[in-house]
Amino acid sequence: MKLLRLSVLAVLPGAALFFAACSDVFIEPRQKDVTNVDDRLTISGEVCTSQPDPTGFPVKVVLIVDQSGSMCISDPPGSQESSGFCEMYATVPPGVTQPGRVRALNRLLDQFENQPNVEVALVPFETNVKGVWPTNTGAGAARFGRVDATLRTRVNTLQAELGKGTDYQGALSYAYGLVASDIAQTEMTKPETLPRTRYVVVFLTDGVPFPKCSANDNLSQYADDLNPNLTWADSYGAGDFCNLIDPEDPDAITGFVAGTDRNQNYQLFSYVDQLMELKQQYNIGDIRLHSVLLFNLEAVRACGPICQDVYGQYVRWPGPVAVPDGPVAAREIARWILREIAQRGNGVYQEFNDFSGIGQLNLGALDYSSLASRNVMKALMVQALSSEPGDVNRIVDTDGDGLPDEKDNDFSNKTNKFFADTDDDGFDDAFEVRNFDDGFRPDTRDGRGCDPASPLTPGCRPRDTDGDGLSQYAETYLKTRATLVDSDGDSVPDGLETRYGLDPLKPQAGGLDTDGDGVPDAEEFRMGSNPIRSDKEFQQKNAYQYALQSEVQADGRICYQFSVSNLQLVTPPNRAGLRQGFNLFKVWFGEAPESGVATDYGVWKTACAWAQFDPPSVRRPAGPETPPMDDSNFLSPDQLTGDPAGYEQQCVGISPTQGQRP
Repeated sequence: MKLLRLSVLAVLPGAALFFAACSDVFIEPRQKDVTNVDDRLTISGEVCTSQPDPTGFPVKVVLIVDQSGSMCISDPPGSQESSGFCEMYATVPPGVTQPGRVRALNRLLDQFENQPNVEVALVPFETNVKGVWPTNTGAGAARFGRVDATLRTRVNTLQAELGKGTDYQGALSYAYGLVASDIAQTEMTKPETLPRTRYVVVFLTDGVPFPKCSANDNLSQYADDLNPNLTWADSYGAGDFCNLIDPEDPDAITGFVAGTDRNQNYQLFSYVDQLMELKQQYNIGDIRLHSVLLFNLEAVRACGPICQDVYGQYVRWPGPVAVPDGPVAAREIARWILREIAQRGNGVYQEFNDFSGIGQLNLGALDYSSLASRNVMKALMVQALSSEPGDVNRIVDTDGDGLPDEKDNDFSNKTNKFFADTDDDGFDDAFEVRNFDDGFRPDTRDGRGCDPASPLTPGCRPRDTDGDGLSQYAETYLKTRATLVDSDGDSVPDGLETRYGLDPLKPQAGGLDTDGDGVPDAEEFRMGSNPIRSDKEFQQKNAYQYALQSEVQADGRICYQFSVSNLQLVTPPNRAGLRQGFNLFKVWFGEAPESGVATDYGVWKTACAWAQFDPPSVRRPAGPETPPMDDSNFLSPDQLTGDPAGYEQQCVGISPTQGQRP
């Protein structure tokens, strides 16, 4: 066990990483004791992370598998529909009864079958994408599925229905759409799993894209195996297709317009780039795209002249000069494209050559591991619910709405200091005062919120579904997530950011310092100061002080012993259900997997504590701190919401109605 003691003034963005490391770090000396020690309180206790749960870290694998006619040459046996091409020209090595890629896919599925967090999507492609699995891909349908007999059957029939083209562009486009739609669906149902999800895309082919089409047929030079980064001319044998194809032709590429570009480098790479951009756009744990080339030069040479139609004739520019060995040029082109795809996809390029190499094809060597790791602390902070930071000291906020009593008493606001939401429309008073220019009024029900008498919201009741301090109506207005305490994953609950007019969808990245006082917003939340007002004098006197130590348990949990001191007490007035001088404090604790603590939305829980301060004669507890909390005092945030009087039975310390707890 190691002690980690620090002033919250020094907590930097990502400080949870320091906490998790459990190393001795003395960031800054504790501030000097304040003059009036009687109005200071310490809250201490222990809170533990939950046990690691590997099933909560999905791995979703997209297998894009070439199903073009050349596959029966490269990786026999097989059949190209009913043409007899494969039966006439393919060389099947002795003893081989199943293609190498089918064997490799089945071995991979064997591996996945024992991993309950792994789901698969199979995307076979040739001229078009055909026979995907799972088959039901309509709106709301599952994009991925667990390994079952239907998937096995589909894999085993891959080589029985080979097509003609090798349309990389269509396959990559489909894969991008598949992953993007799965992310969109997950964001609506389980957004908290996205930072814990790994998408692994495997692109397997035996040759170059076909057909390649150029919208410009009059360039002086086109790409070749020595210059693969240029524009490709229309593929040999595909000129009529590229420029005259009938869209009703069964061999036509769906959506292709004759005379336009197809399978050009920029088109292929754009889909890879868009796929990778999803990681940042939606806070995905990881996305990788690996590429695998099966190139059987031995089989193509044995096939003879007919296989020129499979791999094409190659012209090296300036020319025309025929390359003596077209398949060698084709291999160089495929290598360049697939390596570029893997590099852009932050993945691995693999290559298997000739019968012996393809027979050893192993897709299991790629990384399909989950992002599962033990849970560590992401955030720990105390929020005062009876006061707000003033210029020098804390000032009374009886109802804890973020609008101090002195502003509640301002007649122009028309608010009630004993009710956080005076008009009970789901937008608290501070929110409506702050957003006055957007039409909000704290004494008039807003149509964007709850009005039980309105036909739009009959019998409604504002509820804080996730316990972040915002009702479902406020979440809808702000476009935050009603199931996440911290919608942007920056370690500050949405309600706290909204209280000060900050954007709960914009992470406190890069040490954002809204008020320019030299202390980042995230630190100000922890110290209990105002992130939108320069308040150095307040910070020096009233900053909350945190001390932490941690211990790893035998079951994988980590328990943190914490002490938060220098909490200033105020004297709220007597009100229904609460006697004069009662202060309420909420302790927020967020945990996240160690592998992604900085980006994970976190799993949160809260505890609360009461104290009474009514000078000159009343201060309870009489000592410096409340009774210590333990892990059982920490509840799901949605269990500690609403009017402070409703917290009574949940909090440690003094009962606001019955005096000292036993």
